[in-house]
Amino acid sequence: MAKDSVTIYTEQFPPYNFSNKGHLEGINLKFVKAMCVDADIECHFELLPWSRAYHFAQKKPQSGLVSTARVPDREELFKWVGPLASSRNFFYRLQSNDRINPIDLSQVKDHSLCVVRDSIYEKFVESIGYEGDKNLLKVSHYYECINLFFKNKIELIIGSELSFKYQLMQYGHQGREVVKLVELPLNGAVGNFLALNKALPDELVARFQASYNKLSKQGLLETYIEQYKAN
Repeated sequence: MAKDSVTIYTEQFPPYNFSNKGHLEGINLKFVKAMCVDADIECHFELLPWSRAYHFAQKKPQSGLVSTARVPDREELFKWVGPLASSRNFFYRLQSNDRINPIDLSQVKDHSLCVVRDSIYEKFVESIGYEGDKNLLKVSHYYECINLFFKNKIELIIGSELSFKYQLMQYGHQGREVVKLVELPLNGAVGNFLALNKALPDELVARFQASYNKLSKQGLLETYIEQYKAN
């Protein structure tokens, strides 16, 4: 009898999920791979730009998406398994731009910013006053934001405490060139999850969640978190 099969989309978002010399790895990706094995589900992983992965996971019945921030706007779009590894988000500036020092969210919007389309950051920054034709650039890949930031084309960038240094180092920076500013309070966010298509049978979702519960209890997720922190 053939195994149940699911395609799981992911994006370049180290250290949670990323391609390293053609090999997909990362805290959450490795953990989801372990869940697939434990649940006896054949999982195929595919790396795509975030917006495309996000839309495919909603359109294709036997599919999922990792790592996906679980927020109220997305709650009814997917079936959820988790939570996986995540961390707090902040606005950052270049160390050399010491004239830029917003102390709260009301001052942040005075400075230009870049976000990835369809990311959780997009709606939030628009809700605090960012506008696409004024002070906000929308791109397909996060590395485009990093390039614009280091070329001084934008003044601020958003990064996760756990992932930002990895992302900078991936594109040739050291991670010490930036200054952490104001926290991004993503109201209602409850962490990163494996988001599964609504049409996926509940029995498969339950198997994923049971494997998540078992492996989490065994400490595997914490093991991966510590492994990537050490690197």
